[in-house]
Amino acid sequence: MIGKSFIVELTVNGKKLEATDGATITALLGELQINPLRVAVQLDQRIIKRELYESTALQAGDTLEIITFMAGGSQ
Repeated sequence: MIGKSFIVELTVNGKKLEATDGATITALLGELQINPLRVAVQLDQRIIKRELYESTALQAGDTLEIITFMAGGSQ
């Protein structure tokens, strides 16, 4: 079974998504067309440092929250 990739189910912002087992946060953000510089990612209730996105592998059952930064102000 070496070299085989498996599809796993993740929960991202409350929705079920599929990803390749072992895909990284960086890969997932790329698939979702999300700029990693404009979000914070929480994986299983832990905030992941941006410099760890490339090395953090995703596994079946993981729950992610992707929080987008928005500019704003009072008028």
